[in-house]
Amino acid sequence: MRTRLLMGVMSAVLATGCSFTTAAGLEECETSAECGADKVCSQGVCLPLPTGCGRIYGRAEAGDIPVGGLFPIHSGTEANAPKDESDEQAFNAALLAMEQVNARGINGKQFALYLCDTGGDAERARIQADWLVKEKQVAAVLTAGSSQTYTVAQSVTIPSNVLLMSYSASSPELSALPDTNGGPVGLVWRTSPSDAIQGAVIGQLLSSTTDARFGNPKKVAILYVNETYGQGLKDIVATRLAGVRENRSIPYPRRGNVRDAVQDLNTYDPDLTVVVGFTDDVTNILVESSTQPNLRTGSGHRWFFTDSVKDLSLLANSTAAAQAQNFYGTAPAQGTGQAFAAFRDAFNSRFKTDPSGYAYTSNAYDAMYLLTLGASYSLNTTGAVTGPKMAEALTKVSNGQASLQLTSTNFTALSADLAAGRTVNVDGASGKLDFDANGDAPAPMELWQVQGSNFVTVQAAIDPPASPP
Repeated sequence: MRTRLLMGVMSAVLATGCSFTTAAGLEECETSAECGADKVCSQGVCLPLPTGCGRIYGRAEAGDIPVGGLFPIHSGTEANAPKDESDEQAFNAALLAMEQVNARGINGKQFALYLCDTGGDAERARIQADWLVKEKQVAAVLTAGSSQTYTVAQSVTIPSNVLLMSYSASSPELSALPDTNGGPVGLVWRTSPSDAIQGAVIGQLLSSTTDARFGNPKKVAILYVNETYGQGLKDIVATRLAGVRENRSIPYPRRGNVRDAVQDLNTYDPDLTVVVGFTDDVTNILVESSTQPNLRTGSGHRWFFTDSVKDLSLLANSTAAAQAQNFYGTAPAQGTGQAFAAFRDAFNSRFKTDPSGYAYTSNAYDAMYLLTLGASYSLNTTGAVTGPKMAEALTKVSNGQASLQLTSTNFTALSADLAAGRTVNVDGASGKLDFDANGDAPAPMELWQVQGSNFVTVQAAIDPPASPP
């Protein structure tokens, strides 16, 4: 709203023929270079950067390759909002990949990552993406989350022929998004598997009558965040449980008051609740549930969590940790090959933490590596870096005869193969990157359990059933 108001003031001043410098205290300009690092030239005047943008990683010299990053680093749009640890670590993983590539370079060029903190707000992400595309002229944007990815793709990147790669958007709706913009190749890709896979696995696990880990529940509740991610995953789980378990779905608002939803859940009194949501909301849900007789520890109620809950910040809250203790959840499986081992060791060395404690770190690492491979292919085949050419490169990383691990030491060889017109078969830190025609890379799920102050993988790879029961 503030942006629209300012633009209205600018239009009114233009209509009167007054100078912006005189009328509004704004500096006139012809290019953004005249405005300094914290402003951008728009319609002839220097304006502040979009909220959340401004940090640049890499040398960003003339001729280098700009890439946009839309990460919800903070768990809200306020400046003092707490950090979202999972997405902060995912950003670190992407940064690590870029640093490894920049140590080698592409034809003397390096990558510059323009980071915008979305605060998890889809509209803010749209404004930021528009700035990245128009002002920074990025050919690719790396995104998080289903809602902001869908919004940015539909309104900004697809119409602008910019490649969008997400490391954590899992909504099945993205698979059906028209994304070619009249060209031969889709512009929306993701290293995170679709929730069609996660939902099928959850349904399979909870339908079992012999798996004592989940208590053979008669009544199952699905407590879901009422937005794109939650709605899609809820529908899949409910469909899988239909006719097998009595189930009821209960929505709650993103970053809103969860008390009414938790009280509704308590009244339903399920044997097990599947919680679909993000760590900050789920922390509040667990704290609130500790006051409800049918949900608190010792009541016999069980929890089952989805991928975005796997964040160590959840366990930093003692009440939430106690409520979640010994219960299970799913997330995309980590890779098991050389690429994951190399990523884990490098991440530990660079950031002094284990990336396995968070969902999607390896997916973010692979996403950045794929973007850089796509840019290398585009540059080597056309002399320029464009979204459609980068997308074309991604159609060539799943078809080679022998698989090659996506590691820093293999980057040069992979780039050379693609530039020579050869297809390759890439296995990343997150596992096999066998993209289908929708830009999805199907992958198995892991089953994890809360044990003390950690998430422990108890089943490394679960493949989904082929079709609904």
